[in-house]
Amino acid sequence: MHSSRRPAPRPLRRPVTPAAAPAAAPSGAWEQAAAAATVPGRDAQGGHVHVQVLCWPIVPTAWALLQQALQLVQASRLSVWRDSGADGAARSWVGESAPQLSQPFRDTAAEESSVAALLARTPLQFSVGLATAVEASTPETVAVARRQALTDCLAAYGESLRVPGRSPARRLLVAGDANTELEQDLETALKRARLRLDDSDALRGLRLQRLSETPAPLPLEAAGVVARAVAEHLRGGESVHAILDVAVAKLVRVPPELARGGKPRQPRRR
Repeated sequence: MHSSRRPAPRPLRRPVTPAAAPAAAPSGAWEQAAAAATVPGRDAQGGHVHVQVLCWPIVPTAWALLQQALQLVQASRLSVWRDSGADGAARSWVGESAPQLSQPFRDTAAEESSVAALLARTPLQFSVGLATAVEASTPETVAVARRQALTDCLAAYGESLRVPGRSPARRLLVAGDANTELEQDLETALKRARLRLDDSDALRGLRLQRLSETPAPLPLEAAGVVARAVAEHLRGGESVHAILDVAVAKLVRVPPELARGGKPRQPRRR
């Protein structure tokens, strides 16, 4: 005779920490939000380079689609989920820039390509501004170059809104740990971009919003990981391909340094 008793169900494996799940956002909270990220670094010749990235949705549901796609991936990979932060292991540059987007692929060879695939499938657009400075540059000249990079990003964003059916963002998200100088530079760049554009309506309603959430919202991760990818490429990193390719394909304007796969040219010393 067969026993009528059934074996106890085996417990499901769960993520190591609840914080690994993507930050929930109220319905519609990110619909009209753009995000800005900045990464200072060095180019292959050792010169200073400042990478500024602006990221925005081209359909109202873009950020919600990215969040849903990430949640589906997380659900499908619960059995192989690993949290590298738990054992003190160092994260890759992708993991540092986008801890939520990279979480399901942490410590795997597919980490960068998988994050790139998530970004590629999301209806987003990017702009990149590059500022270079020589060793002898003063803080004032560095700030001027940085503001110019921000202004270039915003001008490209304004151009993208000329496409019929596009809706302007109402908020520009910046990381909560951004310094006051960067925030002031953003405000200055906004004013300059409004003056430069023939039709400034697209930027007139854009307001800065500083966020200090942990983990950061997905829009900030998307902007941050692209900025880091550009910085790693300019530094001469050999493992930067997938995210950079996706970013270039979604750029409004492609800087010459990225179009030719080269490095930013250093300004002449006077």
